[in-house]
Amino acid sequence: MNDKFGLALRSELYSPKEIIDFARLADGSDEISHLFFPDIPVGSESIELSVASLAVTERVRIGSGVLRLSEHDPKILARRLETIQNISENRFVLGVGVGSPGPRPRETIETMFAQLEDTKKRFRSSGSSSSEHKVEIKFPEVFIATLRTGMARRSLSQADGLLLNFCSPQYAQRLISNLDGKVAEEGSSRKVSFACYVKIFFAKEQQTADRLLIEEFVKYDNISQYHKMFEEDGVAPFMRTSRELLTMNQSLEVPSELKEISLSNPGKEELFGMIQRFRTAGIDLPCVYPYFTPNEIGEYKMEVMKMILESLRS
Repeated sequence: MNDKFGLALRSELYSPKEIIDFARLADGSDEISHLFFPDIPVGSESIELSVASLAVTERVRIGSGVLRLSEHDPKILARRLETIQNISENRFVLGVGVGSPGPRPRETIETMFAQLEDTKKRFRSSGSSSSEHKVEIKFPEVFIATLRTGMARRSLSQADGLLLNFCSPQYAQRLISNLDGKVAEEGSSRKVSFACYVKIFFAKEQQTADRLLIEEFVKYDNISQYHKMFEEDGVAPFMRTSRELLTMNQSLEVPSELKEISLSNPGKEELFGMIQRFRTAGIDLPCVYPYFTPNEIGEYKMEVMKMILESLRS
């Protein structure tokens, strides 16, 4: 996986046709190995998007990124996964997470792991092989979303990969370093990979792209676990200033410190440099996560997608 990349598509920003077009584009690129659909309340359901995209592709792995298991019945989910794996020849990827941990985060986390294990057991008990293609139907590759070392350690026994989001290469490197010993304990025959969403903001006007980036930082800073991460990365003070500027609707300039985590309207070389910093930090699967304004035209988005793929070939 060391020479592969991922792509994440936020469904609220794309029409159904664009989703299919971009899935085909990713499938035709040797660089993209995984395509994720973040499962967000205001967007389309990620499993359904994955099924549609798997139907028009042949190579790329496609799946949720991430699904909140608390919203799914393990018995029904296992049956859905068996069907998807059968028709896609095991190309579905199950990205899961807890979402908001609520007032009892430890209990919420343990419930998620119990649901994942229950889904796996039900899948194994009823899984079968495809009679037409003689392909053994396997439980999907599992990526578990995490930001903190404790959650990451807890995930190792059930995950094929860990999925980070909106963090700096330095933060990712620290987390991976903290897990080195624990990963070794899992056994040398089992390799847990590390993926990370790298959010990149695009718009025809630089000021619009900058504003999109800063608005996203401010929004995520309101989430306690992300605020703690931003504090560790030393960028939390910029959130307060940015929030004030947004409130006053003043022009914004992206601080250089935030550019360690995200970019707005990068060129091919700048984007490739950012992705390579995550690779150097220990991320096996850097996932470019492009953002646009909701009303952006399709032609521009296609141009950007092609530019992203070209930059990954650098």
